[in-house]
Amino acid sequence: MNTRQIAFPFRLKRTGRRRNPNADLIGRSYEEGYATVTVTGLCLNDDGRVMVRREPGGSIWSMPGWLMRLIFLEKKGKRAA
Repeated sequence: MNTRQIAFPFRLKRTGRRRNPNADLIGRSYEEGYATVTVTGLCLNDDGRVMVRREPGGSIWSMPGWLMRLIFLEKKGKRAA
């Protein structure tokens, strides 16, 4: 029997932990009336969601990262006119 390894044309799983694209949102906040909403961390179960805290009251919930970017009106790049 031949001992050479067979190479399949599948994508290899990455062994290192990749950087979460929503990590740059941590620490950003916005004011909603008299309350302040702050991104406190990343959701452990879903890479696309961030953890958000509202003060006063201290309520914490998760919401999609794309929605937080929309709230902050973040644009990736400028389009040519």
